[in-house]
Amino acid sequence: MRRILRTVLAAVVLAVGTLHGVSASGNVPLAVGADAPAVSEPTASGAFDSAKSGKPYVLELFAVWCPHCQREVAVLNRLQATDGARADIIAVPASPFGFDKTSMLQSADIATFAQRFDAHYRIGFDGLFTVSYDYGLAAFPTIYVVSASHRVVAVETGEVPFEKLHDDIIAAQTR
Repeated sequence: MRRILRTVLAAVVLAVGTLHGVSASGNVPLAVGADAPAVSEPTASGAFDSAKSGKPYVLELFAVWCPHCQREVAVLNRLQATDGARADIIAVPASPFGFDKTSMLQSADIATFAQRFDAHYRIGFDGLFTVSYDYGLAAFPTIYVVSASHRVVAVETGEVPFEKLHDDIIAAQTR
């Protein structure tokens, strides 16, 4: 029964992606310079809305089960502490699976991730994965740096060093 439910949910997620004009096989990340779609996500520390922010933002598309994403928490925490006044930092899940890679992602998985890895930045819960379909996913994690004028300044994948993301934020302030 669980396998049937999992299959049905995966089909629904794929169908939603197709309705958004993207399929799992054509999920290509936005290019540097592209217009960035608005991101509006509820988080434990309040709603995040890129259209109302007025400053650059760093968007991480991640999976709770991904070891690279888990290690990237320390980098994003440092970014939040250093650059949080000049840029919003937000992570949004892009995998429909929880920690065991087979059960469906739930808000409890996000809370556990934040607590287990001591995340100090906003983490949204996008149950339909609209953000990952709108932006595109190349790997876990995929990180976008977007200017206040809603242009993609940088697209990074994998474990990205603090210095690179910090430099990307500085570049986002001038565009």
